[in-house]
Amino acid sequence: MSPRTRRMEPAGNPFAEATDAELFGAMADGDLGPLGELFDRYHANVRAFAERLLGHPADAADMVQETFLTAARASTSFQPGASAKPFLLGVAAQLARRRRRSFVRLRALLTAFEHAPTARRPTPEDHLAAGEDAALLDEALAKLSHEHREVLLLVDLGGLSGVEAAKALGVPSGTVWRRLHEARAQLRDRIQRGRR
Repeated sequence: MSPRTRRMEPAGNPFAEATDAELFGAMADGDLGPLGELFDRYHANVRAFAERLLGHPADAADMVQETFLTAARASTSFQPGASAKPFLLGVAAQLARRRRRSFVRLRALLTAFEHAPTARRPTPEDHLAAGEDAALLDEALAKLSHEHREVLLLVDLGGLSGVEAAKALGVPSGTVWRRLHEARAQLRDRIQRGRR
């Protein structure tokens, strides 16, 4: 075996022989070293699940990272004797549900914003259209500049006030309001053009 393809021996990894419960126990005690071993063991499972669930490799990669970081924070809730795989997939599923609810809220806000003069209760047809518009919304959001997208998501999706978003971004609140106005206008325009 060449030096380039040689694998690291277990002696170089103090957590290689640890059980899942021992890894989570060490993380619960504040040691993040076991997170790498946990990632090595289960990232392929979590990634496959996330790719099937989300349908986008880039989104899946983000979710894998978020899953392991969330699992480290929630390590005290891991049940000793259990396998980490169902725990991690459960964390990924919860994150996906949270993400989906956030997009549904954003879609509802955008729909309300688009139909502001004629506010009414959504009909079943509106809900079907909202489901069909999910791809259109994702595409329109992706085309916004980073600055516009982050302000839109912080305020409309994250529920921050303009002042809170300004503090989070380190910019004046007037800049937040301008970017938010521009982002909403661009998003509305792209969605309307996409429906034609």
